[in-house]
Amino acid sequence: MKILLVEDDQAAAEVLKKILTHQHYTVDLADDGETGLSFAEMYAYDLILLDVMLPKLDGLTFCRQLRAEKNDTPILLLTALDSSTSKVIGLDAGANDYVVKPFEANELLARIRALVRQKSPALSSVIEAGNVRLDSTSSNVTCNGQILRLTAKEYALLELFMRNSHRIFSQEMLVDYLWSSEEMPLTNTVRAHIKALRQKLKQAGANDLIETVHGQGYRLKLQQNGHSQVKLSPATKLEQPTQVDAIVAERYQPQLSSALADIWKRFQPQYSDRITSLEQNITQLLANTLTEEQAQLAQASAHQLIGSLGSFGFVEASRLSREIEKIFRAGVKQSRVEVERLSQLIIALRQELERPVAIASDARAKRCLWQRFANIKQQPYLLIVDPDVQLSQQLINEAAIWEIQALVATNLIEVREAIAQNCPDVVLLDLGFSNSIESGLELLAELTTNYWDLPVLVFTAHEDFATRLKVARLGGQIFLHKPVPPASVLTAVIQVLERSNIVQAKIMVVDDDPQMLNILRSLLEPWGFELMLLDDCDRFWETLNAFNPDLLILDVEMPLSGIELCQVVRNDLYWSRLPVMFLSVHKDAETVNRVFAAGADDYLSKPINRPELIARIMNRLERTLTSNSASLPKKWV
Repeated sequence: MKILLVEDDQAAAEVLKKILTHQHYTVDLADDGETGLSFAEMYAYDLILLDVMLPKLDGLTFCRQLRAEKNDTPILLLTALDSSTSKVIGLDAGANDYVVKPFEANELLARIRALVRQKSPALSSVIEAGNVRLDSTSSNVTCNGQILRLTAKEYALLELFMRNSHRIFSQEMLVDYLWSSEEMPLTNTVRAHIKALRQKLKQAGANDLIETVHGQGYRLKLQQNGHSQVKLSPATKLEQPTQVDAIVAERYQPQLSSALADIWKRFQPQYSDRITSLEQNITQLLANTLTEEQAQLAQASAHQLIGSLGSFGFVEASRLSREIEKIFRAGVKQSRVEVERLSQLIIALRQELERPVAIASDARAKRCLWQRFANIKQQPYLLIVDPDVQLSQQLINEAAIWEIQALVATNLIEVREAIAQNCPDVVLLDLGFSNSIESGLELLAELTTNYWDLPVLVFTAHEDFATRLKVARLGGQIFLHKPVPPASVLTAVIQVLERSNIVQAKIMVVDDDPQMLNILRSLLEPWGFELMLLDDCDRFWETLNAFNPDLLILDVEMPLSGIELCQVVRNDLYWSRLPVMFLSVHKDAETVNRVFAAGADDYLSKPINRPELIARIMNRLERTLTSNSASLPKKWV
């Protein structure tokens, strides 16, 4: 698929292009609005990624002119403007969607896939032709179950043929579809890629899958009856968006991390110069010599830093740049307090850029999380860390009764190897596994820090309160005092597994702000929740009954007040015990009292603190699960 990227910041453009090409997209790059519009008028694209602040022709005018020409190519706006007014203007101008800088690469890729699907609703992530299977979500091609190692162009060629099985593609058409405007290969290059692809297919057992139509080009070989041999398959459980993004990130993370670090190394001096220029502007502002024109240039410079620095993982630097931009936007007549605040911000910004690039800070934790998601339908996996061979065997036997797979590790090396090979669903840790309580606590800290979604149960002969307190502070979930019967240990393990299974719960969110719904989607989807996001209060009751959620999240101020919706829920016999959580910008005591008087179970203030939100949701669902379950199941299902 071919994407036009219109972005004037060269470093940010290179970062985006790296991310997109790793996903097998062909990318054309334009560094100003006029060039981008010319590209869009000359070539056919599947999607346009468009920055709002562009030289020569801004993004909004670009949208209006393209739509006036009846060009319906999906447009995804990239904007550092975080106000709802700016987004509404962008959508009214003809854009299909927007992301606010800085953004997560996974969110951007998910929105791209969503827009492409809207244009082609029948687009399937899995395509089969004979014994060849292509999965676009993981970029894997298999033949007879064996993975084919294809280059990016070979993969793109095969996907194009399989998705358009009745079409014949000339060499010129293939160049237009799969090569960017700056590459422009020779026709011999196209033939060479076709030949290499055919050889790999033949070696894997898929001979003659691509045929030559003499005088016209190439296509996927049809069956003898003239029908296509392509079969579209529905996405499997593993292909759901919550897991796909992590699989993609895991596969390409090493290459991307290295590539982005190289780009940052090349462009870091330019960003340093830009900050130096801002420092000079602030000095002029302190001396009351800054002109309106200079202030506007400073604002534009800070604005560009918001998205650029975020692209390299400098989240805090991006936030500081946004604050600087807002102060300069107010004009040159600043109060002394605001000017001093600018001085503090620019110092903090300079310090942030001296930190290393934070591209893959939680890769290990994500890898563990996605492994566990992939194994949801399999037996739960318990890792026992205990040198007591007899007790460990008793625990393994007891786990088998509950249909839980158990593995024993007796030292630190075995623990790390076991987790690296197959991340467990729960860890049972004896703090004295290495004859040192401190070593056990260090391992507990390592597990809860590096694998933040991995529950750890602690059992130990140390009963003192100080040890219990240390375990609680380090994130241990259950404390068991030895000696304890194996059946009791497995009962505790089942409780934790039930608690972990909460992430499959259904959550319904009602908020009339689409931006807030998108934020909540990005926060909650990675945890595996099934979500229903509703911005139309008039459809509340029918959606509630159709979706049947385990938790309801409401905003206070909407066309129909969230407090009123909560009262409706509490007045219904069936829904009266449904957990209800409120998110609101209001922090005053009167609003909070009204919310809880209406029957709310919890209340969080906006802006949302992600760890707090997840913790409260998990806690609320866990309490509901416990109160609704009279006893534990006899077997894990």
